[in-house]
Amino acid sequence: MSTASGRPSSRRPGPRRLSSLREPVVLALVGLPVVGALLTLVVVASLTSWDLVSEDVAVVLFTLVWCGWALLPFAAAVVVGVCVHRFWPGAVAVALAGDLLLVAVTVWGLWSMLSSQSSTAVLALLFAPFAQGAVAGLTMAAAVAVATLRRRGAAPAA
Repeated sequence: MSTASGRPSSRRPGPRRLSSLREPVVLALVGLPVVGALLTLVVVASLTSWDLVSEDVAVVLFTLVWCGWALLPFAAAVVVGVCVHRFWPGAVAVALAGDLLLVAVTVWGLWSMLSSQSSTAVLALLFAPFAQGAVAGLTMAAAVAVATLRRRGAAPAA
């Protein structure tokens, strides 16, 4: 930053404050992945054989690692949402759309797994985080692209 005389200003930009109008956006950006994570945890808990978990420490560790693997894409989606809101506010709509897509993919995948008669349907819990992570990554890439295009379009022509 510089002053009108061209000398550098000593004032540094501080952290951006959240206005009351943006708080619902932040809640949505964080809340949608949390809903997907809770749905996933409920399904994982309902499919867990709790008799085995109480018998061996290795099974408890495996269950914790399994839950961490299942929740990893949702943590990534929260990070994407917060980063987009903070650094690329012009692309918040893209992040919201990505979060909605993530929850939709999660609900669809869990529903199809639970309603399936196949004995191997539970393997969807192993492979679902790959698809969910891809949604989170593509959301970040699309948000950055939209924000970059908006900034270039808004820049004055020299």
